[in-house]
Amino acid sequence: MNLINVITAICSLLFFMVGADKFLSFLEPPCSLMETISPLIWKLLGVLQIAGGIFIWLPKFKKYVVGFFFVFMIVFSGVHLMQNTKDIGGAVFMAALLGVLLWNPSFLRANSN
Repeated sequence: MNLINVITAICSLLFFMVGADKFLSFLEPPCSLMETISPLIWKLLGVLQIAGGIFIWLPKFKKYVVGFFFVFMIVFSGVHLMQNTKDIGGAVFMAALLGVLLWNPSFLRANSN
C-alpha cells in the first residue's frame, strides 16, 4: 500500500467520522459552530462529508473530492477563527492531508476516467 492510499484511507475515515457526528453527536467536545449553523445545513454538511468518504475512493471523482474538501476545510478553519473559536485542529489536519494529496505529482497525474 503506497502513501497516497494511506492518506486517502485516513481522509476517508475522518470524513465518515465527522459526517456521522453531525447525526450522532459522539465527538467531544462538540463543534463550537453547531449552535450557529441551521440544523438542516448541519445535516447536509454531514451527508456531504460521508459522501466525500465514499467518493474519494472513486478514481473519476477523487481529484474533485480532494480539491473541494481542501478548500472547504480552509474556509471552515477561517470561519472558526472569525467566530473566535479554537476547535479548528481537525479541519486544519484534514486540509493538510488533502493538500499533500493535491501537491503530489503522481496523484495529479492519476487517471480520472
